[in-house]
Amino acid sequence: MADFSKDQVAIYDRQLRLWGVAAQQRLLNAKVLVWGLEGTNVEACKNLVLAGISLTLRDHRSVGASDVAYNYFLRGEDSGKNRAECASVRVQEMNPLCKVSCSTAPVDTAKLAEEVKGFDIVVVGLGVLGFNFDTAEAVDAACRAAGTGFMLTVSAGELSFFFADFKEHVMQERSSPQGAEPSVQAQAPDPETFSYPSFSEWLSCTPASMEKKCDASFQLIALFAAFQRSGGKAEPGAAADFEAYCRDKAKCEPAVDGMTGGMKEAFGHFFVEPLIHVASIIGGLLSQEVIKAITRKDPPLVNSVCFNAHTCAALVERLPAAPPAPKKRKAEQEEVADLSD
Repeated sequence: MADFSKDQVAIYDRQLRLWGVAAQQRLLNAKVLVWGLEGTNVEACKNLVLAGISLTLRDHRSVGASDVAYNYFLRGEDSGKNRAECASVRVQEMNPLCKVSCSTAPVDTAKLAEEVKGFDIVVVGLGVLGFNFDTAEAVDAACRAAGTGFMLTVSAGELSFFFADFKEHVMQERSSPQGAEPSVQAQAPDPETFSYPSFSEWLSCTPASMEKKCDASFQLIALFAAFQRSGGKAEPGAAADFEAYCRDKAKCEPAVDGMTGGMKEAFGHFFVEPLIHVASIIGGLLSQEVIKAITRKDPPLVNSVCFNAHTCAALVERLPAAPPAPKKRKAEQEEVADLSD
């Protein structure tokens, strides 16, 4: 381990044994932008910095009482100060061996191409973008052009969701089977490519088209996006408008487990932080996907993940669905048949 200092070996000993030297080196060389100190992003900051990944925390908003109550990187004395500046100091304390910086820059779509450049992955919360799905789409497009991975997080109280776009992700290695003897090594697989749809493609999926094809929680996220993009206001007071939109225009009112108050109640959940245990679970899954993307180790979850506290289940959907695999030509089928004979 000539490339690791004694301090790094001591801190990352378990990870070196779990992921291997090459994977840990990739993590130490990686740079991730966490944009928006909200929801599951707070949990992701903790997980990623402990893994040895250098972070830039970005948020233009000030600390309020509700932020202090939810975000364990903030304190009462931070009230009125910038979220990213306050949180970055305490995130850095969790792992002095990697670099944690901050940015207070507001959202500026004209500068996105420059702002995402140099990062391996950008994790952005919808709230910091003013709940604007078109801005999220622009961030993803900028990330795609820069060769940067993109992740969007959305929370709704007892529900939490993230979308990932790693373009053409190539998995190069699999972990050893759990419970295997130390002498048993994972068989090196052939590189496998996973194709991720863009966020623009995700937005093209209408809520009605998802009915009976995926869980109602994904439909709810899609309805929120469609409502906001059609001119609806992304604020708690617009709950009645959202309810009318779902009923009259989208003609889609999914029954999400645990949300018994209909679309009006469900809409209000988007403007509160997720429950701590919900953020912990989905933040852990998100961090796992970041680590997979950087290390190129183990199959990823493509491309939408949603956890519901009422069902205690995290569901994975590829949206839009992957195109059907091409059928084998008749000559190829006959050749296989001859070989089997």
